[in-house]
Amino acid sequence: MLKLCMKKYFYILPVISLSVFVSFLVLSKVAYKEEEPLINMDETVGVENTKDKGSTSLANPASVYCEENEGELEIVTNTDGSQIGMCQFENYACEEWVYMNSGCTIEEDAEKIKGALIAKGLDLTDMQVVITKHLGKYIGGGVVPVSAPAGGGYVFAVKDGEGKVDIVADGNGAIMCSLLEDYPDLPLYLVAECIDEAGTIVTR
Repeated sequence: MLKLCMKKYFYILPVISLSVFVSFLVLSKVAYKEEEPLINMDETVGVENTKDKGSTSLANPASVYCEENEGELEIVTNTDGSQIGMCQFENYACEEWVYMNSGCTIEEDAEKIKGALIAKGLDLTDMQVVITKHLGKYIGGGVVPVSAPAGGGYVFAVKDGEGKVDIVADGNGAIMCSLLEDYPDLPLYLVAECIDEAGTIVTR
């Protein structure tokens, strides 16, 4: 009788042990799954916040304004590695921030440049000033015949905070470096090279 009971429990004990072990695994798995979403949620929120913050910081309202007003944004890289964002239109380009802040007054500044050239003694009868690049402080363009807007010469001007315009350089040939000495911040985008007194081409 004793042997029969022991034999009976010999088979029952392993079954009980297996059941306990399986229950332990199930409970452990459930506990692990309860914690897992909390970890993933925190990581996802962190990535989304960083991404959103990065996108906001990279947004350039001047670039957006340019493209929303039918301009084509062009990033110009100077020889020194500096960059300028230009909003390109059919006949002229404006620095993007200048354009957004209503500082790209093409027709008005063209008349001011023409007046400054006339004040230098130039006869501009039947001639007009055409601005092609407006960077706010510095302006580049040409002086061309009214009847045929081609040919003519170049003109570069500087505009102060009060709207007054002075001529930096104008003519048909090479630009002398001496004319640029008073304007060290003249962008390379406008004038990248000049000629020194010895006639040598100088890269600014």
